[in-house]
Amino acid sequence: MTTTIGGRYTLLERIGSGAMGVVWRARDEVLAREVAVKQLITGDHQRAMREARNAARLHHPHAIAVFDVVGNNDEEPWIVMEYLPSQSLSALIAQNGPLKPAQAARIGGFVASALAAAHAAGIVHRDIKPGNVLIGHDGTVKITDFGISKASGDGTMTDTGMISGTPAYLAPEVARGEQPGEASDVFSLGATIYTAVEGESVFGPSDNSFGLIYRAASGQLRDPKNAGELTPLLTRLLAVDPKDRPSAQEAADLLAAAPQPSQPLPVPGPRRLKAPNRRILVIVSIIGLLAVGGGAAAAYWNHSDPGGSYAPTSQNNVPVGEKARYFTAEEALAFVLQHYADLPGNPTAAWAHFADRAREPLADFQKRWKIYTSVRCLQTPDRPVRSDGPNWVVTVDLSLVTDVGQKRNITVEVAIAAVNNEMKIVSLKEIG
Repeated sequence: MTTTIGGRYTLLERIGSGAMGVVWRARDEVLAREVAVKQLITGDHQRAMREARNAARLHHPHAIAVFDVVGNNDEEPWIVMEYLPSQSLSALIAQNGPLKPAQAARIGGFVASALAAAHAAGIVHRDIKPGNVLIGHDGTVKITDFGISKASGDGTMTDTGMISGTPAYLAPEVARGEQPGEASDVFSLGATIYTAVEGESVFGPSDNSFGLIYRAASGQLRDPKNAGELTPLLTRLLAVDPKDRPSAQEAADLLAAAPQPSQPLPVPGPRRLKAPNRRILVIVSIIGLLAVGGGAAAAYWNHSDPGGSYAPTSQNNVPVGEKARYFTAEEALAFVLQHYADLPGNPTAAWAHFADRAREPLADFQKRWKIYTSVRCLQTPDRPVRSDGPNWVVTVDLSLVTDVGQKRNITVEVAIAAVNNEMKIVSLKEIG
């Protein structure tokens, strides 16, 4: 059975998801063309309109265009965008390993030119990272996801002291709680190029988002080892002091003047899941107080009363069609940390992390987590992520506080597997 949105967009295939939405390939029946349709799972109409409005203000060959917004106050909002058969830069790095400096510079130049246009239009992207850089099957490079972008004239988007962005690509001033600006976009561009040539974050590897944010806030950057002639420019893009960074337009000009690649840009084939050649640390987006947007926590909890017991129902593993080994242990850990960072404030995003057959009804899940005021998650080195058949098993310690002040510390095992080419939680249980 087909689903049609807004009377004209027929959903064809789910092609991606994150903490704030699900993206589908769809067909515009009126104009007979393929489009990408983003369903915001939060039901946040103000956010949908802000994202659409900001992206629609930007007309640039290296930015995904927004065509339409459908849905009224009683329906889930959907954003209709340009469809680009592609893979993200992060996926290409995971599959093929780091790029040559000249290749990374060329991609970075395209991104910088789109950022310069955005900044000229009064828009700060706020979440430039390899996952938001698309490489088309024809070699086209475009930035996407203006979900947490900020335009001049927008109201306040995050509360004071809260962080928006992705830990591995945060500018130091943003990690310290300052509002993102054009210069922070430039830093994130530099951090994206750094990852493309080095295969890891400029802040180094870390098992959790907190460690990355600490290093970012204190300006603990790693020197590039593989950037070659690109090193001086990369150093400028990654200057700790925002005043020492070039503008996006200057960055675009400098990157365009860098040595051109002797080999073509890596062009992805048809979308499919492949085993990464390197262990790449992937840290997911954060929105709000480390709600790494990005989007987490547990499911199928039983409560005898709002201030009473806290114990998960045992679950069987859910059969999956792909091996979790296609994801690294670091990615599985980051996914679980994101899952618990979304709780208790964003249960809808956390609920979306479960495989369909491992989910309870959303209303029940939201009600279950409504009684908690605090969820803290910690993974210790003495319990590394382990492999269990097709799954990665992540063991974490949770510290929970209810709305009546009751505290409980528990340890849970979370099994992560690939379901339809996406990381999902397939089982969760309390141990010890």
